[in-house]
Amino acid sequence: MSTKTDFYLRRGISAEWLGSVARDAHPEDLLAVPPGRLALTTTDETTYRDAVNDLITVWACEDLGEAYPRRGGWPWPWATSHHTDWIVAFDRGENAVFLTVGGGVAWHRINPRCPCVPEGEDPLGPPDIHAWLADPAAPPSVPMPLMRDPATGLPTSAGAPL
Repeated sequence: MSTKTDFYLRRGISAEWLGSVARDAHPEDLLAVPPGRLALTTTDETTYRDAVNDLITVWACEDLGEAYPRRGGWPWPWATSHHTDWIVAFDRGENAVFLTVGGGVAWHRINPRCPCVPEGEDPLGPPDIHAWLADPAAPPSVPMPLMRDPATGLPTSAGAPL
């Protein structure tokens, strides 16, 4: 089964989607690719944006999986990243990279010197999987921008191609 990761600048409903990768796109897999490691460990917004763009290019060129740059538009049939396996975001206010899971209830700040995913019984995931399955975007899930209009299935301005 393919693992999908979405990349954002900022967190919350005003986050800017930068692109996505799929197939073996766990954080550990991203760290094994130089621009992925840079994207997950940078403390600079410009470097983060450039590293994500480079990762998307490398992901496609080296046949690591599917790569979806922003210019191609939102690639998923679902409306928000609440259905995506992993979400990575750079927070300008903290000059740090954070990650969560689809339906996640918390953000994990990545330590740039020792990047790793929190261990244990899914500390980022939803506490009630049945409630999450009924409505992945409902609280206590972290807020995400609406990328596709649920009524029409069409991309919103947040998910439209550049």
